[in-house]
Amino acid sequence: MSSQDQGKQHPVPYTREQMQTTLWSWQYTFRHGQCDPAGIVYTPEFFNVFNHAIEHWFEESLGLSYYDILGPRQIGLGYVSASAEFFTPVLMGEEVEIFVQIREIGGKSYSLELNAFKGDREALRGKFTTVTTSLETHSSIKIPADIRMALSGYGKS
Repeated sequence: MSSQDQGKQHPVPYTREQMQTTLWSWQYTFRHGQCDPAGIVYTPEFFNVFNHAIEHWFEESLGLSYYDILGPRQIGLGYVSASAEFFTPVLMGEEVEIFVQIREIGGKSYSLELNAFKGDREALRGKFTTVTTSLETHSSIKIPADIRMALSGYGKS
């Protein structure tokens, strides 16, 4: 064990019972073209599907059009950090249910955790930090009030 590994705790997958019941979720089935010859989902496909989940979450849970934010409003929602922890392989034809949790809301950024369940156990966990930017100047901006309010109210009830 290297000195860097000492003291680090390995993440433990959640069970479905540990998930907050007020969280939004979205189901997705992985297809043949997303898998390697052994039928295991390619790693980059998870990031693509997580991004789709976030787009749906904006629309269905936050009540905000992801495309209006990026398009007419010219507000970027770019990732400054993205990572994943894998607990068990996901295979071709298997369905995952992805839950979205907000971990932090800052002045110009927010952090999300996406938990992908295969049955009653978490198969993988994605972590994303998004910074809001002006698509005109390509510089960071404060999270707009309507987005901040939607984020702040998520999962409460």
